[in-house]
Amino acid sequence: MTSIRRACLNDLLDMTHLSMDGRKLWAPGSEFVSLMMVHPEYFLVTLGPGDRITGFVCAFNTGEGIERHCQGHTMRGLREELIESLLKALEETADKIHKVFFLEFNVPREYRQFLDLYKKMGYTCIDEYFDVVDGELKENTRLRKDLSAGDLHL
Repeated sequence: MTSIRRACLNDLLDMTHLSMDGRKLWAPGSEFVSLMMVHPEYFLVTLGPGDRITGFVCAFNTGEGIERHCQGHTMRGLREELIESLLKALEETADKIHKVFFLEFNVPREYRQFLDLYKKMGYTCIDEYFDVVDGELKENTRLRKDLSAGDLHL
């Protein structure tokens, strides 16, 4: 049985097996530590048997007015159902609690196998682009899902 909860600082070391850039996860002053402190409701982990972390999502709110949205920072998971559970929990927090207008994710090429899942859950492709990360050219797909923003429709 998998459960979802907010991440804590102790979890950062347990998450290194899910990310190729594990050293960046727990380095002092890293983006992950900063986002965990500022937006703890958007840093969620899934726990498998033995309380082992099997996936995580990290996001933050940005923008103002009708551009207010939740930007997905990082999503890691080993199975499709974990990704789906994390996305649903993130959507619920963004929509019901923070009343943002849309949720947006930049999906790297190595996670393309989950694009059908995102589309099945109502995400649409906004654009595809290349980005230079650590001197390497990376291909990304930007996906967006419109939320109700507290039932305010424009």
